[in-house]
Amino acid sequence: MPHLDIFGLSELFCLANAGDNHWSLISKLTSRMPSEWKGDQGERIYASFVYASVTYHRHFSVEEDDTIRIECVPRSLLAPFFITETNYIKADSDIVATVRLMSTFSSTNGHSNNKFLRSTIDFHSDPFGETILESTKSRYKEMYRHNDGDLKKTQEHVVNPSVDFNAAKFMYFVNYCQLFKRYESPELSSTVPLKFREIAYFGNVDPFERVTIFSRQKNMNVMSAMNRSSDQKCIARSFSVSLQDQGEIPDVDAGIFGNVQETAGSCNALR
Repeated sequence: MPHLDIFGLSELFCLANAGDNHWSLISKLTSRMPSEWKGDQGERIYASFVYASVTYHRHFSVEEDDTIRIECVPRSLLAPFFITETNYIKADSDIVATVRLMSTFSSTNGHSNNKFLRSTIDFHSDPFGETILESTKSRYKEMYRHNDGDLKKTQEHVVNPSVDFNAAKFMYFVNYCQLFKRYESPELSSTVPLKFREIAYFGNVDPFERVTIFSRQKNMNVMSAMNRSSDQKCIARSFSVSLQDQGEIPDVDAGIFGNVQETAGSCNALR
C-alpha cells in the first residue's frame, strides 16, 4: 500500500506520482526522453519544480482495497515554464486529491547544487495557458517574498544523499515536503488530516549540508521555511491548511480544483 498513509491517500505518493507524470508529459511534448534533455554544449538539463500544491477532498475516504484512477493534464506551457494538474479519482465517487506542479528548466553551474543556470528546450506545441501561468507565478512570488520574522526554529536536519537525494544527485522535491511534515508541527500532522499544502522552491543543497526548519502554527495552519546552513538562504517555503481549519485555501486561480480538459494527458490506475 505505498499510496496510503494513516489518513488515506498519501501526500508524498501524490507528489511523487504527479512529478513522474509531469516529466512524462514533457517527454511527449518534446519528443525527447529525460536523458536527452541537453543544451547546446551537451550539458544535462533538468525540469526543476519551482511550485507544488496538493489539495484534498476529504469527504471521500480512501481505503486499502479502493481503486484510484489517475489523470494528469497539461494546464500551461510558456517555455521554460510548464504546469500540470494530476487528479486522483476514486472509482465510485469523485476527485480525492489534486496536485498542481510548475517546473522550469535548469542546469548545474559547476559541481555545487547551490548554483544553477536557466535553460530551456524546444516543445512541439504552441504556447497555452497564459492566465494559469501568471496566477501560479504570482502565488510563487508571494511565497518568495514572505517575511519569516515571526517563524520559530523547530529543527535542524543533515542532508543525507543516500536518503534525501534523487538519481540526479539533488535533493528530491518530494523530500522537501517530507522534511516539512516531519519537523514543522509533527503532532498536528500526525493527528489531523491535511486539506491543502503548497511549497515554493528557491534552491537546493549539497551533500551533508544542514538545513534548518522554521515554522509558525496559527489556527491549525502552518507556515514554514527551510534555510540551508552554508549561506542561510531560504530554499523553500511551505503553507499548509489542516482539515479542521475553516479558513480559506489560497485562491491561486479560478477553477484550479475544477474539471480540466484532457488535451494530452495520461491515465492509469492503482490499487
